[in-house]
Amino acid sequence: MQISVKAQAKINWSLDITGRLENGYHEMDMLMQSVDLFDDITISDARFTSLTIGDRPAPNMEKNLVYRAVNAICDYTGEKRNVKITLNKRIPVRAGLGGGSADCAATLLGLNEMWKLRLPVKTIMDIGLKLGADVPYCVAGGFCRVRGIGEKVESIKNAPEKYVVITIVGGGLSTQAVFSDFDSAEDGALGIDIQKVQNALTDWDASALRAHGANALERAAIRQIPEIAGRIREFYALGAQYARMSGSGSSVYGIFNDKESADACAKRLPGAIVTKTLTYPSRIE
Repeated sequence: MQISVKAQAKINWSLDITGRLENGYHEMDMLMQSVDLFDDITISDARFTSLTIGDRPAPNMEKNLVYRAVNAICDYTGEKRNVKITLNKRIPVRAGLGGGSADCAATLLGLNEMWKLRLPVKTIMDIGLKLGADVPYCVAGGFCRVRGIGEKVESIKNAPEKYVVITIVGGGLSTQAVFSDFDSAEDGALGIDIQKVQNALTDWDASALRAHGANALERAAIRQIPEIAGRIREFYALGAQYARMSGSGSSVYGIFNDKESADACAKRLPGAIVTKTLTYPSRIE
């Protein structure tokens, strides 16, 4: 049997870090939305498990979140099965767009369907949480508020439909390195009023969004790649209604009302990706 699934990227409209637990994990409060940028994953039955990225075997396969997703499902069901997985990447890596987490989530969902496990979405999210903080959200998808260490995912209605121009600044960033910098600099929470950001998004009030939206990790990311700050300013100069770094970077995106404006901006920024936010319901609705 064979199945193909899409692993959808996400953007962070806003991100605050509200605390740090004794085990080192950070508690967060975020607003996230899926965008129409995805990796393709094909899963088929096999005699032994393998993972190919593009046309090459995955390096360090045992550490890859897709491979770990297979093992996690097998551990949960208590039945060892083998699959051949081919992953075609479109989502930039080390960008804060959730690419690895999205691949992991799509694999969990795909195996649940292919093996007819009938696991509830909440169960898949719980399995995913053990693999990565963004995986539960990526399982849910859509427009959501995410809190805690990633386990508290709440679907939000009236998702904004906007054109997004995504750029990668520098050579990408390590999530671990950004969080480490955040901690060592004692940046602390920004105290973002997430409800005001949510209201600005659902009512689409760009002025309020600019006033209240923020990303607490931008300070740490900018210390490592100063050009991130310049790219945010550049987006505004090119007519973006809102510009922000996504996740832990190094992607910076700009929001536009129409494709013509987005395309015009993208022409000025080499390597820019033009996409849209997705407004389909979350799987947890």
